[in-house]
Amino acid sequence: MSKLNINKNEWLELVFEGKNKEYGAYKLRQEDGKTTMKAFFSALALMAGLAALPMILSSFDKPKVVEPIDPDCVLRTVDVKFQPNIKQPKSQTAVANTAPKAPVQFATPVVVKREDATPTEIPTNADLPTTPSTNTSTTGTGTETGGNTGGTVTDPGPEVDPTAILPSVGLERNPNFPGGIAEFLRIVGNKFEAPSIDEEKTVKVIVYFVVERDGSLTNITVPRSPGYGLDKEAIRVLKSIKTKWEPGIYKGKPVRTSYSLPIVVKMQ
Repeated sequence: MSKLNINKNEWLELVFEGKNKEYGAYKLRQEDGKTTMKAFFSALALMAGLAALPMILSSFDKPKVVEPIDPDCVLRTVDVKFQPNIKQPKSQTAVANTAPKAPVQFATPVVVKREDATPTEIPTNADLPTTPSTNTSTTGTGTETGGNTGGTVTDPGPEVDPTAILPSVGLERNPNFPGGIAEFLRIVGNKFEAPSIDEEKTVKVIVYFVVERDGSLTNITVPRSPGYGLDKEAIRVLKSIKTKWEPGIYKGKPVRTSYSLPIVVKMQ
């Protein structure tokens, strides 16, 4: 096998014989060896510079000066006694265990179809039985004493605005329907006309109203309508009931009281 070196000038002259040697390819082939050597040494110089860069940068840092220890300085150990942490006893307060009062729950009226409901005659205030009141007086014998008895007088507080609407909580007596709230719910369920739809569905309607001082119902509203016209029907039913309630009592006087009534409607 013969050894041929195509980079020799003889081969270069042979290849470019009769051609334009001023063209760039001839010049590049002629200086190929020099270009390769320059690239090789340039790469070596770059690698050497990168390797020496940390040492060059560290030479600019100031040397750390370690101060010598004074020979006259004497180090001594001191025993320090720490006081143990004393936990303060927590003060125990006696708390009376009082059983929570059971919340009063009212039955929710269920609305059915008109043909399934039993007719109910709604009593008026004139038809309700009245209980005659008998006033008895007792005459006591003894000696009348005047002056300060030393007792504590309880301030009844400011008078309640007769136009103010009070919540049921805190009243001396809550408003009530003659015959009980169950009777009122039964009347509402019998008078309510539920709409007919293609599918069976149960909807809850919450009605808010005010029991006035004379027992009548005002401000009947349904803030959140469930649709199907149930809000208007609920308002109509409550307005149609003419029997008056017993008003709420606060400080011995009838007051306007806010009330809410949930109605469950089963539509078919």
